[in-house]
Amino acid sequence: MAQLLRGRQPFGAKAFTPVIERGARVTEAKEHHLALNPEDCQLLLDALVTLASMQHRLAHHDVTVHKLRKLLGIEKSSEKRAAVCKTSNATGHPKKPTDPTDEGSAPVKPRVVFHAMQALNKGDACPECFTGKVYKAEPGSLLRITGQSPFIPEQHVLERLRCNSCGAYFTAPLPDEVLQDGTASQKYGHSARSLMAIYKYFAGLPFYRQGSLQKLLGVQLTASTVFDQVERVCDAIYPVYQRLFSLAADAAHYYIDDTTHRILDQTEVEKKVRNSDKTQMRSGVYTSGVIATLAEGRDIILFETNMRANSLTAFCITAAWLTQRR
Repeated sequence: MAQLLRGRQPFGAKAFTPVIERGARVTEAKEHHLALNPEDCQLLLDALVTLASMQHRLAHHDVTVHKLRKLLGIEKSSEKRAAVCKTSNATGHPKKPTDPTDEGSAPVKPRVVFHAMQALNKGDACPECFTGKVYKAEPGSLLRITGQSPFIPEQHVLERLRCNSCGAYFTAPLPDEVLQDGTASQKYGHSARSLMAIYKYFAGLPFYRQGSLQKLLGVQLTASTVFDQVERVCDAIYPVYQRLFSLAADAAHYYIDDTTHRILDQTEVEKKVRNSDKTQMRSGVYTSGVIATLAEGRDIILFETNMRANSLTAFCITAAWLTQRR
C-alpha cells in the first residue's frame, strides 16, 4: 500500500468534479449490469487511491489539516498567480461573453431507455469466430429528439370497490404528481393552461391557430377552449398585476410609449371631448406601455390596450404628482 501511495498527490476540488458528474453513469451501469469504459475505471481508481493516501498520511501525521485543505482546494491561497507574476491573460484572447438569454434556463436531461440484448447473453459463444466468449463492454448510445404535441391527453382509470352489504363505494386515490397539476375534477391541468397562455402572449400564437395546430397533431382543442383556459390563468394572476400596478405608482422614473393597435371586432364608441361638454365618436385603439423603475433599481413593465390614448401616461403623471404631494 505504501508503495502504491508513494508519489501520488491528492485530488483537488476540481479533480473530484468529474467523479461526481460520472456518478450517474456508474449507478446506471450497476443497475443494468453494464461495463465502464477505461476512462471511468481509471478515474474511480485514482479517487480510491487518493482517499487511501489521505487516510495513510493523516494516520502517520505526515500532513496537517491546514495543508490538506489547501491540497484539496478547499482553502484557496491568499495571492493569485497573475498578481504575483504580473502577467495578463496567457492566451491573449478576451473571454467570450455569456448569452443573457441562457440565464435562468436549465437544459432538459434526456430520458434514459436501456435496450438489452435479445440474441446474446454474457458468457455465450461468439457467433463470429465460434471460439471466444462475449463479455460486457461499453454500451452504445443514441440521442433521439422526438416530436409530439405539447398537450397530451391522459385517461386516469381509478379502481373502485363496492360493499355487497351496504353498497358503499371505495375509489383509489390519484397520485400526488397528478393532483399537483390540478384537482380531481379539473380536465385541463395547470401546466396546460400556462402553456396556452405562453403560446398566446409570449410566442404570439393566436387562439384559432393553436386549435388548428393541435387538430393537425391529433388533439381536439378548439379556439374557444383555449380562450377559456387562458382566461382562468388571467383571473388567477390578476391580483399580481394589481400589486405591480400599485408598486409602479411609487416608481422613481418612468419610460413611456404609445402605439396604435387593432382589434377586429372593436366598434366606434362615443367619447367626451376633453375640457368640453361635447362628445365625438372614437374608433382608434392604442397600446400604452410603461417601464417603471423603482427606488431599489427594479423595473416593472406594464401595458394596456384600449380606446384611450396615453392611458398609462396619464396614470404615471398622476402617480408622480401624488408622490410629490406626500
